[in-house]
Amino acid sequence: MKKIVLVLFLGLFFVFSPLPGLAQKGKALAWWKFDEVKKGRIKDSISGLEDEIFGNYKLVEGVSGRGLKLDGFTTVIKRKPEQAPRLASNFAIEAWIALAEYPWNWCPIVAQEEEGRQGYYFGLGPRGEVALKMAVNGRWVECVSEEKLPLKTWAHLVGTFDDKEGIKIYINGKLSAELRTQGQFTPAIGQTLVIGMNRDKRLPSDPVRPFGTRPAWFSLDAIIDELKISGHSLNDKEVVAAYQVSQPGKAPALPDRRMPSGPEGPGRFGAYYTKLSFYEEWDALWRSGPYSDVVVQFDNSPIRVVFWRGTRYSPVWVMENGLWMADQSAESFTDQEGCFEHMLDAKCLYSHVRIIENSPARVVVHWRYIPVSVYQNYSQVDEITGWPDAIDEYYTFYPDILGVRKIVMWTSGKPLGPQENIVLCHPGQLPEEVVDLEAMTLINLKGEAKTHSWAEKLPDLQSGPKDAVIQVINLKSEWKPFEIFEPGCRITVFGIELREGISRFPWWNHWPVAQIPSDGRYAQAPDKASHFSLAWARPPIHKGEGKTYWANWLYGAAMNKSPQELALLARSWINPPQLITKNAGLKNEGYDAGQRAYLLSFDQEGMKQPVRIEVRASQHSPVANLCLVLKNAGEKNLLVRLNEKELKRGKDFYLGFNRNLEGTDLILWIYKTSEKPFFIELKPE
Repeated sequence: MKKIVLVLFLGLFFVFSPLPGLAQKGKALAWWKFDEVKKGRIKDSISGLEDEIFGNYKLVEGVSGRGLKLDGFTTVIKRKPEQAPRLASNFAIEAWIALAEYPWNWCPIVAQEEEGRQGYYFGLGPRGEVALKMAVNGRWVECVSEEKLPLKTWAHLVGTFDDKEGIKIYINGKLSAELRTQGQFTPAIGQTLVIGMNRDKRLPSDPVRPFGTRPAWFSLDAIIDELKISGHSLNDKEVVAAYQVSQPGKAPALPDRRMPSGPEGPGRFGAYYTKLSFYEEWDALWRSGPYSDVVVQFDNSPIRVVFWRGTRYSPVWVMENGLWMADQSAESFTDQEGCFEHMLDAKCLYSHVRIIENSPARVVVHWRYIPVSVYQNYSQVDEITGWPDAIDEYYTFYPDILGVRKIVMWTSGKPLGPQENIVLCHPGQLPEEVVDLEAMTLINLKGEAKTHSWAEKLPDLQSGPKDAVIQVINLKSEWKPFEIFEPGCRITVFGIELREGISRFPWWNHWPVAQIPSDGRYAQAPDKASHFSLAWARPPIHKGEGKTYWANWLYGAAMNKSPQELALLARSWINPPQLITKNAGLKNEGYDAGQRAYLLSFDQEGMKQPVRIEVRASQHSPVANLCLVLKNAGEKNLLVRLNEKELKRGKDFYLGFNRNLEGTDLILWIYKTSEKPFFIELKPE
């Protein structure tokens, strides 16, 4: 008899007592304050439930107490469907949000939905829009604000639904959007509740080629605080009161982001292994050690060349004020998969960098990569051997802030396109803030120059000067990067993928840094690291041995260097003067443009006697500094005379030694610019 009474009593209790999370008018159903995380779980102060946090996150200063910093990549909070708040006809959702970046596409603050059919989705769009999307009478409707949230600023957001009035969006206590509709909310009771990330992969918005973009995981890159779900709608006064009750005392803990390039200011000439840090959440993704990246520095110059994971190791010339100038990799394209290039190797699975030479005389860095598509397929795969296109790029740098890029393409198909002027923007920068509208100056070997402007329309880079081989990129910096090509190079403007009213330059943010699988995503705002292109150069591509093609050209950076000075530099590389030596046991192998050096080879005896060299410089074939590679010379000091004048080591010339299996090569770098013949005498000590 006692057992029957107990059962009846419990039955009455459940009839008259609401289940946890059941909608009750005037009641908060869930409230995540984010003040504390215990064993990877965050507590809902209303239900007492503890929800698991997946991915990377941290607690930072919030609007009230602590807030949760989501990483933009992996962070999500999940609650099982049967434990989620049960919403009835009227409800409201509110939260404080501070965005570090806009999401790649729509991303929920909180959602329990089967989109297009059931449930609700309170989230943010790729340009900072706020929306409450939901099912009313089984029909999916969306209320979206035209107002965009600013970055790195606290915002109080409310989405509220009333079955007689419809949906309203409030931002910082003010009505921002409204959708009139009537009917009953249709819940998605079988779906998991998610906070901060979509329940499945989503396509990034605004692709250049939809077939070249794949769905991706991403979370909000933001701080979230005081997330509350209520079982009733809120009117204007209640929203204002909710906004005013908790006002942030400080700006959100979201520091500015700037792509890393090593120590600022002049450094010691050389290449250095390091691990460059971008920002905490991005760095945490990488499975790489302390020698992941390479930075090249120059004496008495702030210029640096950076081989960084964030660019997939594509080298970047960094100016004195931190502006970045890059280039394209070897690239191919199909109508089925889009681009095959280094940009699509977001985790650097096929891209590697190493230092080959590193001495006071010169630095050689090797970049090796396999071009891949967004589907991670290879380019022009050989049917018999299975080998895809493979690229070796060799960058030879000298103390005069100049480098040679030699690109060797291994392919069973056609040679790949290797050049495109690409300027990078740090987060927060627009293209027009990085480069002058008169963005490029072209120069020919005579020193004739013309500056081309993007101010009114795309320029015709073929309009002059005739036979231009030099490009100067007019960044908003004192130092200007430049490139020098072989004669026969055709330079044309990058005239596709422009958007009127957005920028005068084609502008994307699927590279650098980004981890989304896309071969082109139009930048929607200057919130992320991004890039834009100015021109294509089509340098001569030469057939090499076996299944190789190659091309080479010069890179550099200079301050206040005239067109005539750059033309002289170009002639010294394109038309190098003849070098004459008559020493026994010394073979003159000629000038290697891919190294910007003369190659001299000793016999097995090595360098034992003085060497006298005549350099037949002229106006047509000048010298703009000089490198001699003395093969098998041995590791020894040299006395160097130029026209009988003794030069000082460490000032007028530098020595380097390259040990290999066959012996030791001596690298001699001499500072000398001349349009007249001169003599060099080398005496081993």
